[in-house]
Amino acid sequence: MKNTKIKRIWLLLTLVLTFSALLGPVAHADYDWIRPKTISAVGKKTVTMQVGEEKDLRIRMNPLHADDDFLRWKIVSGKKYVRFKDYDRSDDSIEIVAKKAGTAKVCCYINGKSDKKVNFTVKVKKSAGKKATIAARGSKIRYEEVYDDFDLEVKKLGTVSGKNLKWTIADREIADFDSPYATKGVEVDFVAKKVGTTTITCTNTVTSEKITFTVKIVNRYEDFDDEDDFWEYYDD
Repeated sequence: MKNTKIKRIWLLLTLVLTFSALLGPVAHADYDWIRPKTISAVGKKTVTMQVGEEKDLRIRMNPLHADDDFLRWKIVSGKKYVRFKDYDRSDDSIEIVAKKAGTAKVCCYINGKSDKKVNFTVKVKKSAGKKATIAARGSKIRYEEVYDDFDLEVKKLGTVSGKNLKWTIADREIADFDSPYATKGVEVDFVAKKVGTTTITCTNTVTSEKITFTVKIVNRYEDFDDEDDFWEYYDD
């Protein structure tokens, strides 16, 4: 009886080791497949910001559906001029905040392949002073998929009240308010209705100061014949 139990244990261990050996190479191959081969900047690699402004830096991976966990962001120089908004350093975009006037260098690279990188130059200028009451939160150029909900937000730099921040849409056939009763405030929700480009503006009705976002509504990736067609439209 004792020998039978020992045989069963050895048989179980043999099966576990066999399956581990078989599954190991398969998982490793998939891991290699999703690693990006190259990366490139989406938009300009030199950006200008005002003190207090927030902006997204974005990169494109090749292949398109590679895993952004392989990406790393770092501030190469000028940490006193800009900072990262959060602690996530592994993404195809990063949000930076302008701290003071000066020039900073920000780099995105593939982990383990430091030669595969994209360098951004960030030039920070002094704020517009007391006249500036609002600033864009995030990039002023947005890409959204048709039929999706999205939000736009501004940052209050002064004592302006949210009820005095009015949002307007240039073409409401392309994008519209998620609710017709929620068109004021620092953050407003919208819905993408059809493919096209429109502008959405937040106005401080007290000072007439305006922040304008360009919103590009694109088809979903699977609607395009291949990856090149998708990026040709995306970058247009």
